[in-house]
Amino acid sequence: MTTFRKSMAATLAAFTLGTALLASVGGAEARPRYRGPYWGVGAGIVGALAVGGLLAASTGRAYAEPVYEEDAPVRRCELVERINRFGDVVGHRRVCSLY
Repeated sequence: MTTFRKSMAATLAAFTLGTALLASVGGAEARPRYRGPYWGVGAGIVGALAVGGLLAASTGRAYAEPVYEEDAPVRRCELVERINRFGDVVGHRRVCSLY
């Protein structure tokens, strides 16, 4: 991993942990809390998705393009029957030729 990716991963981990701790801080009460939406959890999810998308977009293509050589010979193979002197098929063999 490059230094940039390591620092981004550490920043994302710290941000996620901080958001989780911030969202869980509150008083211990035995009744349900109706304090509105959990903005801390939502912000953590949105931030993680944004950073993950930026990292995925910065990596480039995952697969290389195929490379074809124009002067390379083409090899073609086929199975040919093996026949004995009485005309019976004894088996098959593979015959290859270059073009």
